[in-house]
Amino acid sequence: MHNRKEYLRQLLHTENWSATEQEWMLQYLEENDLSDLEAVAKEYFQAEGPEIKNLLDERLSARLLKKIHRRAGISQPRIFVLYGRKIAAAAAVVLLAGASWYLLVRQQVKQLVMSSGHQHKTVTLPDGSMVYLEKSSSITYPENFGKKNRTLQLNGEAFFDVKQNSKHPFVISSALINTTVLGTSFNMEARNNGVAKVVVISGSVQVNTRTGETSPQHQLVLSANKSAVYHAASRGLELIDATEDARFFRQKQSGKFSYKGQPLSAVLNDLQRFYNVPVSADKKMEHCSFFGDFNTTDDLQETLTIIAVTLNASIKRDANGDGYVIVDGNCH
Repeated sequence: MHNRKEYLRQLLHTENWSATEQEWMLQYLEENDLSDLEAVAKEYFQAEGPEIKNLLDERLSARLLKKIHRRAGISQPRIFVLYGRKIAAAAAVVLLAGASWYLLVRQQVKQLVMSSGHQHKTVTLPDGSMVYLEKSSSITYPENFGKKNRTLQLNGEAFFDVKQNSKHPFVISSALINTTVLGTSFNMEARNNGVAKVVVISGSVQVNTRTGETSPQHQLVLSANKSAVYHAASRGLELIDATEDARFFRQKQSGKFSYKGQPLSAVLNDLQRFYNVPVSADKKMEHCSFFGDFNTTDDLQETLTIIAVTLNASIKRDANGDGYVIVDGNCH
């Protein structure tokens, strides 16, 4: 490049950089001498008016860079190798170009998307953590997940069994909340209905709203059998006891639901939740005690048949025709 200043001026006035231009800028920022960039940035600001000149102040530029890093999700960008006025000049270019090259750094890493579709799906992440996706759910994460950070995006619902790594916290982001863990198991649901929920099975997690505030309404630390629920309407987190939710997820992940005298209503509630099909019983049978086990691989009809035989009952379709009702049985 025979005239780097002219080329930098051109980039400064170009809204969208091509891949070649972006790569050139990245290589240029790796150099020790950024005097041309500093000079061109100063020219641009001087042309824009005196009120903008202050952007070249080092402290303000550092603050602006920090905001850009946070928005771009970059923890240790290459720009940190620069000092003094070089930081200020680079900040100016990044601001004016819409952080194009920062975003490029992220986009150069291939993003992997795992979707469950109409089935449950198990995903093993590069760091050994396990993700059990519910139906119609997906996660998105970089191909180099675990090497520098462990951040992924969730859309839908999933159970996470996270490998411990004190150097790299495991972060799940969604449209409503972020969840940070070191090593634990928990369930998180974040669908497009204005509600998000985290239930901790073991260990502890920190849940934050996307506002960045740290008050109890916006940041909670959860231990086992606790849950944080976020409602978009209130824009805050609610801490609730989740002993029953934790039991459900714990048994679900073990592959077997076991009951030793629980009320039939609780058993059917688990089945309805697991199979996502309405299941109920006659009022007179709801308090019947049930003893038995079901495997998560069992078919719903097979499971209901076991219950009906145990209670000398029958199975029929509900009024809507999309669920089941257990009737005409008796408690032992």
